[in-house]
Amino acid sequence: MTAAPTTHDPSPSARTAGVTVPGRPLLFIALVVAMILLVGVVFPQIIYLALTVDAMLIGLLYWDGARLARNPVSVQRSEWTRVQIDRPCDVLFRIENRGQRAVIVGLRQPWPSTLEADTDRLETLVEPGEVVVAALTVTPRRRGRIEIPTAEADVRFPLGLAKRRWDLNDAAQVTVYPNLEGLNQYDTLRRSHTLAQLGIHRTRIVGSGREFEQLRDYIPDDNYSDINWKATARHRRPITNVYQAERSQDILICLDCGRMMGNPVGKGTALDRAIDASIMLAHVAHRQGDRVGMALFRDAVTQFIKPGSDMVLLNRIIRALVDAHPEGVFPSYAALAQAIRTNQKRRCLVFLFTDLNDPQLAANLAEVMPLLAHRHVVVIVSLRDPLLDRVAGAAAHHRHAMYQILAANQLATERDAAIQSLALAGVQVLESEADRLSVELVNRYLSIKARQLI
Repeated sequence: MTAAPTTHDPSPSARTAGVTVPGRPLLFIALVVAMILLVGVVFPQIIYLALTVDAMLIGLLYWDGARLARNPVSVQRSEWTRVQIDRPCDVLFRIENRGQRAVIVGLRQPWPSTLEADTDRLETLVEPGEVVVAALTVTPRRRGRIEIPTAEADVRFPLGLAKRRWDLNDAAQVTVYPNLEGLNQYDTLRRSHTLAQLGIHRTRIVGSGREFEQLRDYIPDDNYSDINWKATARHRRPITNVYQAERSQDILICLDCGRMMGNPVGKGTALDRAIDASIMLAHVAHRQGDRVGMALFRDAVTQFIKPGSDMVLLNRIIRALVDAHPEGVFPSYAALAQAIRTNQKRRCLVFLFTDLNDPQLAANLAEVMPLLAHRHVVVIVSLRDPLLDRVAGAAAHHRHAMYQILAANQLATERDAAIQSLALAGVQVLESEADRLSVELVNRYLSIKARQLI
């Protein structure tokens, strides 16, 4: 996740490092000399003047380059903090001029295609003895591990004829996490009892059977209904009841990483939206005191994390989701069911993210999931295809449009039949628009908890 900083060491052994190249003023003079040489074809006596100027330029280049080599300048790239997809972050460069003259430092940082940046170059004036922190802003557009090429620095005097150029040798690998801003927003609204702003409905757990444990001083995050008014009057300060935590339950989040989850949805894929919703669900379940686990599968189960309640396991789930990407294979629901039967002996709530818009996959799902529903509470989570619904409800203005509408209606009918088959077998189905997926998923989880179905 972090890039190790690299410093251009200005010690005497390192001052000769780098390459001296001509600056813009010197290149301009060289161009003028070249034009003089062309004129010298007609007037040979001018050639001697041009050669003299060339010799002077070469001398000035080495003289200015030697002065730069003796002027110690260091450039260091700071460590990267946690980088999240679609969130701008600043890459900082610390530039220190320990010389006696002002210099202009230029930086060039090549970016991979998965990072979006306004520019890959910056140039700044650094006075003698001054330390300047310069920043380049980038926005990651894809999860996973990204290779960052080494940066290139150059230094020159404001009116100098030469540049000293070197590589920072700071190539690094940066991990781009999913966007976790929603978790902070959830915690903030939860503390202030205003989760309705996110669209999350507070549900009362009927017959929860909480047992009293102790009294303690009231803190601002406590629920008003837990205040013990008799103890408050007796102690003359707010006192709240503390209850024993409810029996934690197992939540298993399963993500299909097959070919259909690679379908584009907005700026990302269906799997990207499923990962964002999974992290929100895992976070909410952890806050509710439940144990959370995860399974990733394609044609086979690639990773299975048994449910747990500690924060270390939750971070492990997030790290595993960083490298989850769709592949062009059909998912095996039978392999997932076998992994759950083998690794999950306790009754749990299973959320399976997959795609119901493929009739064959929906049929396979309808055959396998009822076997799990006998022991576990199973919820199939799928994104609605807005294009399919739009085409199915459109008007046919020509023959080609009529064929498209008929095909879309057939796919929609087969999808609805598969959903009805799953419902009859005791499997719940949650279809949602991409922008509402996280909220509707959390509401479904809270509803199942309130109805005590687990």
